[in-house]
Amino acid sequence: MNEHEHFVVENFSICFIVTSESVLGGLKSDEIRPLAERLHELCPKVLVKNYLVIGNDIGAIRETVLNYSKICDVIVVSGGTGISRRDVSIEAVEPLSNKKILGFGELFRALSYKQIGVRAYISRASAYVVNNSLVFVVPGNPDAVKLALEIICEVAPHAIYEARRT
Repeated sequence: MNEHEHFVVENFSICFIVTSESVLGGLKSDEIRPLAERLHELCPKVLVKNYLVIGNDIGAIRETVLNYSKICDVIVVSGGTGISRRDVSIEAVEPLSNKKILGFGELFRALSYKQIGVRAYISRASAYVVNNSLVFVVPGNPDAVKLALEIICEVAPHAIYEARRT
């Protein structure tokens, strides 16, 4: 590890935004909440601050991301990364961002490929800096969220430090 990688935050907060009409409407169970509730097993120094289920609405996603960017170090937006018309999470978050973190989506797709094959490359999973918060937009599948959280837990302490550096 080089000296630069020692610059990290010790603890960080995370907020979850699950975008799913079917979970919101009670037609499908929320499979992401158990991952958020057990996140301390993967990230011992993380505090889950908020968890919200909303529909696939660009305005609602933007408003929630902006509100959470004032109180959360990391925001995970789950769902809306596919290519159907209802998949709008990327379109909601990208215009809010100061910077795009290209490597996250690349790594996520490469690791997903090992799990699910070429279908992984349809995912538009992405990461951004919004204000001083890291925003990760990931697929709504619980296995995909778990994989994303594994990446986030490792990179967030240093990335948060860097995003806040002047």
